[in-house]
Amino acid sequence: MSQAQMIASDPTASASARGCFTAPLPRVDSLASLGLRVSRLFAQCRRESGQMAMLWVDVDMLARPGEALTGEPRDSLIQAVSQRLRNRVRGADEVLRVGEHSFAVLLMAAGSLEADIVEERLMQAMRGTYGVDERVMHVGVRMGRALFPEHGRNGTELAEVARRQAGGA
Repeated sequence: MSQAQMIASDPTASASARGCFTAPLPRVDSLASLGLRVSRLFAQCRRESGQMAMLWVDVDMLARPGEALTGEPRDSLIQAVSQRLRNRVRGADEVLRVGEHSFAVLLMAAGSLEADIVEERLMQAMRGTYGVDERVMHVGVRMGRALFPEHGRNGTELAEVARRQAGGA
């Protein structure tokens, strides 16, 4: 394993050592839009007889009793969550923000075993405490996954399976 691969796989390595991503994530507003974007990647999987896994991540932003998490603090927290999520997956993988507080992580050339490993790693990295705008904020995370072609033949089907597993409506 190269030094770059060791740094990239080390969850304790700094974001700058891993190649920190700070730009906002691409965003889609519906499962249909996500489905179209994902379906384009299926052609590549079919050509290579490969697999792809989708992780669905629902983020629960937890406020203290009597405190509402809205406006700028909420936006700052979701940006911090986005960055943490993007910086915990491989460069070849794609992370999309779906709606207000959900994410789709597309794991290229990943089967069930790889998806299990990434799901566990992301669950540990994502939930918990975030220091944002000189405040301590908390996040809960629910995740689900689906595999192409086992759980869906198009992007919308894959997203629906992963979302249901995460407990989404």
